Amino acid sequence: MSSLREGPTTVVRREDYAAPAYWIDTVDLCFDLDPAKTRVLNKMRLRRNPEVAAQALRLDGEDLNLARVLVNGAGCSFKMDGQQLVLESLPEGSEPFDLEIFTTCAPEKNTQLMGLYVSQGTFFTQCEAEGFRRITYFLDRPDVMASYTVTLRADKAKYPVLLSNGNLVEEGKLPDGRHFAKWVDPHKKPCYLFALVAGQLVAREQRITSRSGGQHQLQVYVRPGDMDKTEHAMNSLIASVVWDEARFGLPLDLERFMIVATADFNMGAMENKGLNIFNTKYVLANSATA
Repeated sequence: MSSLREGPTTVVRREDYAAPAYWIDTVDLCFDLDPAKTRVLNKMRLRRNPEVAAQALRLDGEDLNLARVLVNGAGCSFKMDGQQLVLESLPEGSEPFDLEIFTTCAPEKNTQLMGLYVSQGTFFTQCEAEGFRRITYFLDRPDVMASYTVTLRADKAKYPVLLSNGNLVEEGKLPDGRHFAKWVDPHKKPCYLFALVAGQLVAREQRITSRSGGQHQLQVYVRPGDMDKTEHAMNSLIASVVWDEARFGLPLDLERFMIVATADFNMGAMENKGLNIFNTKYVLANSATA
């Protein structure tokens, strides 16, 4: 697989910065995971930025198949400008409104390893710096901060582990051998910190109690066969959590913290909120050989 981005590079200069015309407050994503055709339902709550003159909403997208766009539950007019989705007739005023976008993508054909892709039968994401636009149409820029709710649905035999940012609030069975997991991240984040992993993974787990008395679950996920190389990673994770609280007064702010170690990652590591993804060569080690 190639990790190089295709096509010309757009130069973005700091002195040209302008605040977005819209803010996205909440994002509710539902994924029906399939290597050939993953369905993504994106429900967002938006509001106009009162400090910016009224203008069209321009959402970034790349290699997406657009199926439906709804504003406050009703159809709306839109147009495409290159790979941007442009909506002009949006509700006026300062009141928030709901935008629903339904798209499909083909993770198994995503050879850029940006956005949502499949490698060796496992789903991964890499959204830094502009990969989220390959998942859904969005204001793909770091100054747009939103809270995320993510529901993952997939074949349970092929993808028994379904991970995303935040806290696991619900999971269960679905018809036809499928299952789901619902994750809620209570902390606002830019979309480049979004993460998703689904596949056949095993985990080393450790429960810890913070100085403030909070209970947390730490997990290091790997492919079967790599479990003997996870002790160092877990010890390092525990030490870092203890250090943050002791040195900076910052206790872990989620119920769990997860690391996924995989050789199918095109960077050294990505510090997604609550779900770090590492290349195996930077995190896995066996004391007998390393």
